[in-house]
Amino acid sequence: MNPEKKLTLTKITLNRPPQKIGLPPKITLNKQLDSRPQSSKIDIQPANINWLVDNIQQENKLEWIQKCFVFFKDWTQNTECNDQGKESILKQSIQLIDFNDLQVRLYAIKAALFGFTTLNLLELLFQKQAKPLLRRPKSGSKIQEQLPSLLYQPQQFLAILQKTAQLSNENVFLNLINDNSLSFVLFRILKLFAQLPKDQATTSQQLPYLNLIFIIIKNIANNQKEAQKLLSPIYIQLIDGHLHSFPCDQTYEKDLLNLYTTITATLRNLANENNSVEIYLQNGIIKKLVISMVSYSNNYELILNTLRIMSKMSLSKECCEYFLQSTEAMQNISSFFKTYQTNIYIIIRASFLLANMTTYFEGIRQLIYYKFNQFGDILKCFDYFWTKEISPQQLNQIDQFSQSRAAWDFQILQSEKDIDALIRIIRLIANILTIEQIGLDILKNYSNEYRVLISKLLKLLQKNTVISKQQEIISCTLSCLSNLTFYEKQTFLNDFEYKNVKFELITTLGHFIIQNEDQEICCDGLRVLSNLSRQKDLIKQIMKSRISEGVIVLLDSNSREVVYYCLGVILNLLQDQDFKKKENMNIIDYITQVLNDCTTNENDIANLGLKCLILLLDSNLNQEYAKKIETAVSSFGNVCDQVLQSKENNELNNTRQLINQIINNIPEEGYSCMQPNCGRKFKTQMELQIHINRRHKL
Repeated sequence: MNPEKKLTLTKITLNRPPQKIGLPPKITLNKQLDSRPQSSKIDIQPANINWLVDNIQQENKLEWIQKCFVFFKDWTQNTECNDQGKESILKQSIQLIDFNDLQVRLYAIKAALFGFTTLNLLELLFQKQAKPLLRRPKSGSKIQEQLPSLLYQPQQFLAILQKTAQLSNENVFLNLINDNSLSFVLFRILKLFAQLPKDQATTSQQLPYLNLIFIIIKNIANNQKEAQKLLSPIYIQLIDGHLHSFPCDQTYEKDLLNLYTTITATLRNLANENNSVEIYLQNGIIKKLVISMVSYSNNYELILNTLRIMSKMSLSKECCEYFLQSTEAMQNISSFFKTYQTNIYIIIRASFLLANMTTYFEGIRQLIYYKFNQFGDILKCFDYFWTKEISPQQLNQIDQFSQSRAAWDFQILQSEKDIDALIRIIRLIANILTIEQIGLDILKNYSNEYRVLISKLLKLLQKNTVISKQQEIISCTLSCLSNLTFYEKQTFLNDFEYKNVKFELITTLGHFIIQNEDQEICCDGLRVLSNLSRQKDLIKQIMKSRISEGVIVLLDSNSREVVYYCLGVILNLLQDQDFKKKENMNIIDYITQVLNDCTTNENDIANLGLKCLILLLDSNLNQEYAKKIETAVSSFGNVCDQVLQSKENNELNNTRQLINQIINNIPEEGYSCMQPNCGRKFKTQMELQIHINRRHKL
């Protein structure tokens, strides 16, 4: 029996005909959702300009700054304020940004930002010559010559953004966010910036402001309630409008890359939300991610953020279709196994993404192997992380990135282990091997690499034996071994070392097959054993290890999948006469019971059982067991006939033919001669006695 090759997504799932692909649990690309701070809302009573000016030095700073914030927020309703009054309260708001009470600082930031945006902010920041933005006081006023100097200092606005960016990186600050006003004013500023021309001078001037704004938004996205607001179409479209929207120019290239990196970090944090996939698809974010991968594949931070988003999105087949439309993007991702071979963060996500895509689409498997010619680099990457996991002392090479980038947004990644990279690389290899042409090409042209890969996968199995704790690495390793051994019909001649590897593999498989902790792992192990049992020189080892006895007992399992794969192994083992003689009666007991339990919807299992029984029929079959076989197959045949009378069914017709073949070949009841070296059988006792008298009595 040749079991079907198995596709693996992010978590290995059992595949038996017809093939099914199971989707994995949702993953988190940044912080755990339940660790995000929640928010609450506070009602604040408004105040007029006179109260704010008169109480500017009051002791209760929180009350004053809250009212100031509401005043600036509702600025369109406060038309009586002059420049001098506005400058006074704005100046006090800015000073309170450094106050020792964090809640006061938060409201001071919001008040100051709203204060600046009530001006014509674009003229303030980008005009060559400052002009008054509000009407001047009437003639004769004492403050006629006073200019609101604070309102014409762009560096003040930049300083506010810098302090806000620093504060927004603290969880305690995020805990104080109590409504969407901070996000609202930031996006209001972004909307103003979107009106600016894209010329070189203006772009260069606005990039530092935009980068700080997106740093704040990125950090706010760690608040779950705020993140849901940021995913609204009006906000997402503004974010999308600033990603890859500026012309490239060497004069501000570094600032532009910083901005795009920050925007992708923002999208990465928002990707943690359950509805992010649909929203990103609807608003064109997916296409922008492809642009990042095509145009900026050499920029590490931008690529890592993009990969973290794409790996999350790759759980959606529709997203994978968008990714696959860009051959250049796919080639760049495939090349990371060479350019970023030692970087665990890149490799984990590139493998995760490509493993998901190769699950959905056969074309990408062929692209990786043939057009991109990257399979060799994937194997080298596997070798690197395998060595780190199995024999770390052999590596003199150190991943400098993992040592130098311990800060910024990468703290969450440091929990990732070499085994995580191995799991994802092995899944990708397993999926690529589902293409028969590729598997045969590897066996023919890369036979040494093929044997080394099997040997290293065996070492992984031998190291990871605790199913309850190491289920994922065990399952994907067994699946990869199953797909590898599918193509090998006979062991390489004269390679005794490799033959010993196979012997070790058979012995190791017993631990994963003869257990009741995890049926999925049991099936994966049986699929590997089924492939190995096609090789005659390995059947003796399977019998010697006594794993064959365990496989027979597993026919009594309640799992259809386990029974199916056990029958496949037994069907191959029955090609060996020694096995047939040793186990025939025992197998008949179990298989006839399987047939008694089968329904017509399980004819795939029934067909395997019937094929096994055909191989067990011979002239020396005990009459008791011949009768047991006849009863079981006749009973199942009657069930099939009832279904076939009502409708045509090709599969059941094939089953019925197997049943007829067994019934026609069951040896007739007779009497065997028990004399040594005879064994002839006769229909009646009298004929047997005549034979004995004539041949064996002198």
